[in-house]
Amino acid sequence: MKQNLDRSGWINYFNEFTRRNQSRPTRLEVFGENGAQQEEFGLPFAGISVGRGNGALEIEIMLGEQHVGEARRLTHVIANVQQITPKCAQDGRDEALQIVAAGETSLLRFDPRPAQLK
Repeated sequence: MKQNLDRSGWINYFNEFTRRNQSRPTRLEVFGENGAQQEEFGLPFAGISVGRGNGALEIEIMLGEQHVGEARRLTHVIANVQQITPKCAQDGRDEALQIVAAGETSLLRFDPRPAQLK
């Protein structure tokens, strides 16, 4: 069963979520008026935070990795966040995070395989 997170607990939840999922490979998809769009695939999870942008709640999802001579990073900002719904696998691990905002839904999913060391 999926249950939405209460807004009062978002900051604490994201702190723990970031700690639990650091460096896990991700897939980020956005569903909006243009249909489903894949933002990225395979970048390691770096963190997630909540803040205020123009008076409304916004979420920042940070993804990326650092290699010698090469950096691949993405910060996805979601404005006017209305609802956050986590999804866990049967083993209790975080599987996905759905973030609903005005006009679009973002879905952060984790690859079930462990991150490969580089």
